[in-house]
Amino acid sequence: MATTFKNFALVGGGGALGKPVLERLLAAGAAKVVVFTRPESTSTFAPNPSLSVEKVNLGDIDALAAALQKHSIEVLVSVVGHAALEGQPMLIDAAKKSGVQLFVPSEFGFPTEGITDEGFLAVKARVADYAKSQGLPSLRIYNGFFADYAFFLGSVEEKGKFLMVEPGDKEFTLTAVADISGFVAHVLINFPQTKLKDATFRIEGDRMTLRDLASLCNTVKSIPVEIVDAVPKDVALAEGKQYLIAHFNSRKGIVSWDNSQQKDLGTSAISNGLWAGHTWKSVKDVLEQ
Repeated sequence: MATTFKNFALVGGGGALGKPVLERLLAAGAAKVVVFTRPESTSTFAPNPSLSVEKVNLGDIDALAAALQKHSIEVLVSVVGHAALEGQPMLIDAAKKSGVQLFVPSEFGFPTEGITDEGFLAVKARVADYAKSQGLPSLRIYNGFFADYAFFLGSVEEKGKFLMVEPGDKEFTLTAVADISGFVAHVLINFPQTKLKDATFRIEGDRMTLRDLASLCNTVKSIPVEIVDAVPKDVALAEGKQYLIAHFNSRKGIVSWDNSQQKDLGTSAISNGLWAGHTWKSVKDVLEQ
């Protein structure tokens, strides 16, 4: 019988994706899940017999390695946010030192293998490349944009309407957080170790253009739509939004995109079938929740 992983650790387990991943791992029957938090963290977690929470200085490689070793961690999952992406090489160093067998970097977005720009996607690519250089197997999961945060792309919260940046005519991938977290738990708990090491999975709940998304938000949520040439500089994270939208408009926003070959690999590259029997949520499903 193929060997599966039993003991998992999460960094970023209190975040928008981290908490659902934690909940799904526990629900799927993980033998042990340890959430590492910074000493100053105020995050709280519901009690569970399989869950431990340990405060540790994530910038102290020796301390983190000791904590990983103490709990016999086999898989280290990073679900950190953008601000902490560049700190992941320290997690890799600690994981390698402690004998961790698999590192799951904080990808959870668009394909980064072979990317040549210098945005945050390049930071993610360098993290995975560093893990490889250290001989630490990794699992990369691409899911496109979080469908639950579709309003973010249109600056709805700041402007009270969906700002549709032209041309907005190229499709990109959106996947619900519930589907992402469920898939992560499913493969980590059930798949043989050999199928996860140095693997890349591409999952997709829905695919549409920014123009279609704006129209859907208008139809489902009665949000007005305004066509604009660029993201206004006075909205939160304007530069990041413009970067993402430019990425979509260059056709690179679909999870089946291959940066090295500069082409769409097609539906055969999508890994949804690995979660047999699961019904994936559309953006409309998420908006109507």
